[in-house]
Amino acid sequence: MQRILIIDDDEDIIETVGSLLKFEGYEVDFAMTTEKGIDMIKEALPDLVLLDIMFPDKKTKGFDAASIIKDLYPDLPLFVFTAINREYAFDFSKDDIKADEFINKPVKLDRLVEKIKQYI
Repeated sequence: MQRILIIDDDEDIIETVGSLLKFEGYEVDFAMTTEKGIDMIKEALPDLVLLDIMFPDKKTKGFDAASIIKDLYPDLPLFVFTAINREYAFDFSKDDIKADEFINKPVKLDRLVEKIKQYI
């Protein structure tokens, strides 16, 4: 069974997305901090990581974690969740952060599953 790790501080996202992915046949793990998520990747390499960008204790924490994850595991598919995009406070693109895909919040679940299937 393919494993997906969700790293997000939002319990609703973890519950909603996690339930959908389990329904789709994936094994789902989650971490509510980037530190815990990186530790979990080291312990049991998942097939794909879904990473939130913004965390309450440090606004760039997701960017930092993405860089660490991709430096350690360049072939590990990494999707970032974000409620921020060009319409909001930040202007960034895939070139600005090490990620394979950007998933806007609120998450369109059917689109997320479609994207995941392209990678695993």
